[in-house]
Amino acid sequence: MSGSINRSRSSIVVLACAGAALVAAFVLGPAALLRGRYPQFQDQSTMSDLLGRGLVEYWASGVRTFPPGLAEMVDYWFEWHAIKIVISVLLTVVLGLLAAALWRRSLTAGTGYVIAAASTTVLSLFSVFLAVLNTQSTAAPVVALLPMLSDDNADGQTAQSMIENGVRNGEDGPPLITLLEQVEHYNWSMLVSTVVVIAVVGGATALAFRRYTSTNSANRSHRRMFVVLGSLGTVMTIVMTLMLVAAIVAVIDPGEALLGAVGL
Repeated sequence: MSGSINRSRSSIVVLACAGAALVAAFVLGPAALLRGRYPQFQDQSTMSDLLGRGLVEYWASGVRTFPPGLAEMVDYWFEWHAIKIVISVLLTVVLGLLAAALWRRSLTAGTGYVIAAASTTVLSLFSVFLAVLNTQSTAAPVVALLPMLSDDNADGQTAQSMIENGVRNGEDGPPLITLLEQVEHYNWSMLVSTVVVIAVVGGATALAFRRYTSTNSANRSHRRMFVVLGSLGTVMTIVMTLMLVAAIVAVIDPGEALLGAVGL
């Protein structure tokens, strides 16, 4: 029995360390991995200036193809978020295993394990949320870049004005059409991702509540576990549903979504 407990504790420690390492990798990894190939983008304040300049050049070109500077920035942002997808998926797996181990221990241990298990479950759900956001940004990296556009510099102001005038006046120039299409891709990605998460988490939530109702009331530890898991799943499902609704609205009206992306 003691050997089983020791193995359980060892696995919890290993998984906790792996989770901490992945959190650090999520924060620091993309910049570290891409620094050698894209040194000009390491300062995000510089990226804001370059983005404004690139969008002004793009708009003036009158073609659908991004100019070299903007294309390089889009490639960088695609790779940045692709790396984060890999890390967030690994983090979801590790935190899910850790949560499962902690929940098993909580059935025979004190409330400290319950708190740790619930907290880890929240973190695992949050890592799913991060994976969804980064999938969306990878699907349309140019749209994910647009919130960096700032009116603190002349190029940023000019880019915002051109986009606003183009949307408000119903222009049909190739750059605007491309940006609107990218906005649609961006939000379709969110729509599909949230539907998948809602289906999985919603199903697991329903199962947890069924297990809660079918478990003998004398088995308090199991009932507590199922009600906590069901409650957390419900919150996650509601959040994903709100994101789904926002994505549907953006797909219906990509022009307003584009304006919102550039801060207008």
